[in-house]
Amino acid sequence: MFITNNFRNWYRLLLLTLLLTACNHDFLEVTPRDQLSAESIFADAPGGDIFLNDIYNNLPDAVTTASCCNYDAFENWSDNSVCSFHWAMSWQLSVARSYGPANYNPGLYNHDYPAMPFMYDKMYSFIRKCNLFIARINETPQKFPDDWKKLRLSEARFLRVYYYHLLWMAYGGVPLVTELLNRQEQGNAIFKPRSTSAETYKFMTDELAAIANDLPADNTRGSVSEGHASKGAALALKGWIELFNHQYVAAAATNKQLIDELGNGKPYDLFPDYNAQFMAENNNNRETVFAYQHLSGAKNAYQSSYFGPKGTFGGWGAMQPTQNLVDDYVMANGRPISDPASGYDPAHPYKNRETRFYQSIIYDGTVFAGQTFNMKQGEEFGRDLGKENNTGYFRRKGIDERLKGNLALEGSNYNFLRYAEVLLNFAEARIEAGQIDQDVVNAIDKVRVRGGLPTLQQTYNHIPAQQELRDIVRRERRVELAFENKRYWDLIRWRTAETILNQPLYGVDITKENGVWVYNTRGLVHTQQFFPKNYLFPLYQGWIDANPAIRQQNGGADNWANGQNAGY
Repeated sequence: MFITNNFRNWYRLLLLTLLLTACNHDFLEVTPRDQLSAESIFADAPGGDIFLNDIYNNLPDAVTTASCCNYDAFENWSDNSVCSFHWAMSWQLSVARSYGPANYNPGLYNHDYPAMPFMYDKMYSFIRKCNLFIARINETPQKFPDDWKKLRLSEARFLRVYYYHLLWMAYGGVPLVTELLNRQEQGNAIFKPRSTSAETYKFMTDELAAIANDLPADNTRGSVSEGHASKGAALALKGWIELFNHQYVAAAATNKQLIDELGNGKPYDLFPDYNAQFMAENNNNRETVFAYQHLSGAKNAYQSSYFGPKGTFGGWGAMQPTQNLVDDYVMANGRPISDPASGYDPAHPYKNRETRFYQSIIYDGTVFAGQTFNMKQGEEFGRDLGKENNTGYFRRKGIDERLKGNLALEGSNYNFLRYAEVLLNFAEARIEAGQIDQDVVNAIDKVRVRGGLPTLQQTYNHIPAQQELRDIVRRERRVELAFENKRYWDLIRWRTAETILNQPLYGVDITKENGVWVYNTRGLVHTQQFFPKNYLFPLYQGWIDANPAIRQQNGGADNWANGQNAGY
């Protein structure tokens, strides 16, 4: 939660409520019903801060109760985890990809934003708030200090790009609206066609390049701009967008700029303890580049409640790790379990695994919050689809066992961008560009060593070549960023979703045979389907019908049919 300290302006909060109610009435609502409230809110800098704070609060925080259904996190659309509840949308729709342009409610979006962090109408209502903020500040610039104005306008532009990039990843090209629209004055000119995917990409990267130097260098704990958008956030987002768009040279350069200028403790670096960085007492630590802000008792987080283990801890277990993910945690010697030199023993599958495995996964025999989790057949948490114990695992990463009995008072932030991802983005971009050098090795090693692994040289006795490095960095991404809602987008941009998401999801069945416990790591959870068209989500037909400029769009670089994505 982004909180202003000027508590003398409570009357503005009431006016802001009226203003935001008007703004949120309809994402195509363009009549300026909010003029009186806007005049009051934008009377000075403190009022402007209140409005901008609300735009921050609209970011897709995946661990609050802003929606009744955030328990079904977007991570469950990947192969990393499954929801405990079989009637959840990630079971019903992501399994069969049984969604199309007619689906809205019930259907693809009926578990709402931010569990689906790219809802078209929600995104445009928030983009409109950004445009409103920018327009009101520019209309009366004399009301605001120059430094404040320069900084806050850059923050609003950053937030606008953040919302646009969510739309772009999900749908491809979308209408680019950067001004306030007024149908009474503009008539049908308010209806904007979809920009192409390439045009949307250029808009976002140009915007981030333009504002980066106007944002503060430090937004970590104790800084003046703690929790707000920063130069590092702008560069990290730009580098991610470039990577997503396969612009590897550009992505490498952007991430390298962030590492050189702002890394190594200036202010960003890796936090010493992988799992401790996600606890509330370490909010906005030096690894956090950009995060949703929580405050226990005022703006609570619910990840321990939603995603923590069942049992006496009291969690819902709504993000249960799959065996598919567990298999990608390497051994303590740094080698994957498929490597004959790894030392992996199928009879003792949890022995001598890497540190991040033990920090991230609750498995058979784990003691957590004072309870031993028994996952063997016939025991309390043994895999049983009928009891919604789907995989034989629960999530540990980011779950605070100290909250037992007080799960509703969690105050840990939700990370959008962190420095470990910057390092991996840089390494991957350089690998894909064929620019492999010591900087690439150093970036990968830094993440691995913090996770308790030996360096690449120590692991393999050589520096791996491109294909092997590609496999290593992709495995590192999966493990390092597990449960952070990143995996699905990785499969999309790698164009591997139609392979990976057409494979079954597995759990572990632990049964006794001839007096010996046997681990069957191919216990079927469910099968999946993914079609080539699913690399993009469909635009809901109602959204297309509301915009005649989109309905007229056919063919082109993105192969639209009456404004709809190909295949739908």
